[in-house]
Amino acid sequence: METDKMSTASSVGAERRPLMQALVIERRILFGCTVFVGLCTFLWITAVCTEKWVYISGGDGIYLPSRGNYFLWSDSGVWEICRNVFHPTESLKHNASVHTTPIPIDLTVIAGEYYTNCTNYLSQPIMKNGKPVDPAYDVDIASYVRTMISFGIISLFVMAMGCGFSVYTFRNPRYMFKRLAAGIHFISTSCTLVVVQVMMTSVDHMKKNLRYIYPEHAYHYYHVSFFLAWFVVLVNLFAAASFLWYSRKRKGDKAATDELAMADEPTIIGR
Repeated sequence: METDKMSTASSVGAERRPLMQALVIERRILFGCTVFVGLCTFLWITAVCTEKWVYISGGDGIYLPSRGNYFLWSDSGVWEICRNVFHPTESLKHNASVHTTPIPIDLTVIAGEYYTNCTNYLSQPIMKNGKPVDPAYDVDIASYVRTMISFGIISLFVMAMGCGFSVYTFRNPRYMFKRLAAGIHFISTSCTLVVVQVMMTSVDHMKKNLRYIYPEHAYHYYHVSFFLAWFVVLVNLFAAASFLWYSRKRKGDKAATDELAMADEPTIIGR
């Protein structure tokens, strides 16, 4: 009789050995997702608080007839854009004012000064005759900025919440908590993706409508903060898919341990 019990136990152990190996892989993947989501909360703060989202280049200088300056480059963040321009001498401005196209001159050999002008779209602009004094301020861009800030803050709190629920799934292996964590990660993915998409839409709006910010012959490329934001989106998406994939019920002999089998059994939640 004792021999039969030992053989039965050893056969059950052999059957569950592949399940234990799969469980180890599952927990490593979910642990990695949890760590990366926690890291992404800090990466997201870094991305939102820096001005390295979009770089607009004017090459050797693009003439702006409205101001008599030359646009060189600009760095755009979520709520602020800083433009670097060249202000020539009065005589050059007078001669250049009759032109409507960029003047192909070497700015390094003429007198003038370089300065950086930043526009904060969260602050209330100074108005004159019903229009903002700063020509770089645009009402549509300000609306885009408010949208990005709102979703950026929401996504930060949702990511922190998702990281907390992900940690809790290791203490309570019940499938419903993994599905809850997956749902929260999907929400954070959606919120961060909205910020990225609105940023791309705002750049397209500047290119089509705001020649003072995005002159005709300028070009742009996305900077490091933009790619950090995309990294956060992809990490949250992968975490959501992983927690959802591993939230399947495992009952009876399909579970690696008796504890996991009992955790996935139906439970009546009382008051």
